[in-house]
Amino acid sequence: MPPAYSVETLVAGSPLHGAKGIRFGPDGALYVCSVVAQSLFRVNVVTGAVTTAVGAPHGECDDVAFAPDGTMAWTAMPSAEIRARRPAGEPYVLASKLPLINPLGYTADGRLYAAQIGIDRFVEIDVTGEQPPRLIAKGIGHLNSFDIDANQQLYGPLAGLEQIARIDLASGEVTIVSTGLGVLSAVKLDSKGRLYALGWDSGKLFRVNVETGTAEVITIIEPPLDSLAIDADDMLYVSQPARSAIVKVDPVSGEQTPVVTGKLGLPGGLAITTIDGKETLIVADDFAVRHIDPQTGEVWATVNLAEFMDPASASDVTATNEVIVLSDVRKSRVYMLDRSTGETLHKWRRIDTPYGLVLTDTGDVIVASFDSGQLIKLSTTDRKAREVIADELQGPVGVIRAGPDALYVTEALAGSVSRVTISTGAKALIASGLKQPEGLAMLGNGHLVIVEAGARQVIEVDPATGITTVLAGNLPIGAVVPGTPEPVYVPAGIAAGQDGVLYLTSDVERSVLRLVPGKGAGSRVSRNLN
Repeated sequence: MPPAYSVETLVAGSPLHGAKGIRFGPDGALYVCSVVAQSLFRVNVVTGAVTTAVGAPHGECDDVAFAPDGTMAWTAMPSAEIRARRPAGEPYVLASKLPLINPLGYTADGRLYAAQIGIDRFVEIDVTGEQPPRLIAKGIGHLNSFDIDANQQLYGPLAGLEQIARIDLASGEVTIVSTGLGVLSAVKLDSKGRLYALGWDSGKLFRVNVETGTAEVITIIEPPLDSLAIDADDMLYVSQPARSAIVKVDPVSGEQTPVVTGKLGLPGGLAITTIDGKETLIVADDFAVRHIDPQTGEVWATVNLAEFMDPASASDVTATNEVIVLSDVRKSRVYMLDRSTGETLHKWRRIDTPYGLVLTDTGDVIVASFDSGQLIKLSTTDRKAREVIADELQGPVGVIRAGPDALYVTEALAGSVSRVTISTGAKALIASGLKQPEGLAMLGNGHLVIVEAGARQVIEVDPATGITTVLAGNLPIGAVVPGTPEPVYVPAGIAAGQDGVLYLTSDVERSVLRLVPGKGAGSRVSRNLN
């Protein structure tokens, strides 16, 4: 019998679960959007307390704004909708069929404007919901999070052109205010009309002179940075989606004060490597590839990713001493990066829903393609070469080496684990009847540990007999994440340390768990290591 396991939190999650658009409401609270949690959160910026203002699925939110009468409106980008809620009312759909709808904002007289950043359209939204959106401008450079002054002048970043623009809402005339600040994600005005801008991938917070276009850097915050809000005292607040965090910045001194802390955004695939002789975890954390010390829970980013960058996100990961390989399920791509510099060495496009990864002895990559049902070998010498190792798989997710010429693979849709011979493609069933198996790893005795996401448990499988044993249950895994493929969404990652300790990513808590043998019976304990 395997030893009993206790479950500890190695890296705790943030209550925000991916912080996107932010705005202060009439009640003085900071409202924070989350697409991945499909929720709008309310934050007390004095205490840091977080409550849910609009829960899933209605709260799916990329940006939020408030009308003069207190109506709250938000953009639900994956659903292509603008939703709203009147004070003391229920959420409703204000406008629909608006693909890639992102920033929005009200004027002082209650008119509502929004932009479809990916298709580069700027529109006015009928606040009664009776008329279709009115096109004001298109092809202006992908307007992102903006602000509107008392004179009906809109200031906003043109993310595609790395410029700040002023748009006259009456005429639609576009005037460039500042250039050369890099990709900007948000622009806001304080009570005195001073303009602030946020660098998405640079992490720079700028104060911009709208007359001259010159800018000064107030401070630098760990990127990527998504949104900017200003309170009644002209203090600045910044959202960090990759850490699910909110930071307060004094505009005079540049001093940063954490409001809501976080270390992870949306952890998925997980691997173990060695740094300076010590075991180290590598986590595919959506907007970053992160290293974690498995003893202390210390977290640091080795590669920062962002929506406007390439790579844009990480779903699964594997590594050697020289390279990191990651899959990006949102863009259907696989990347090989130099581990020391983060530079992209190889990129493979048009991989149908790439998840698990294995590096071959020759340095090529084998990827589990969920939608195509294939294991595909990608060449580092000819990026167009695709060798199908195995096909007719039902939703392959996790894949690891089973020997020099073999792989173990989980099939989430079939509920099975199989052994695949690389040279022939032959498949031998190891275990079946599982509920959505995803990540897998191998113990020192050759047994497999598998995340059975549909049952919210980790099991051990003897590949010789197929006998399964539950190691830990009632685990916080299996979240629904908009913009990622059903039913896996984000793959649950697992890795086995040399001492038999297991490490598991939680897409529900946005945390990393540690499963320790010989300390219980799969129970969850509250010990927090970080």
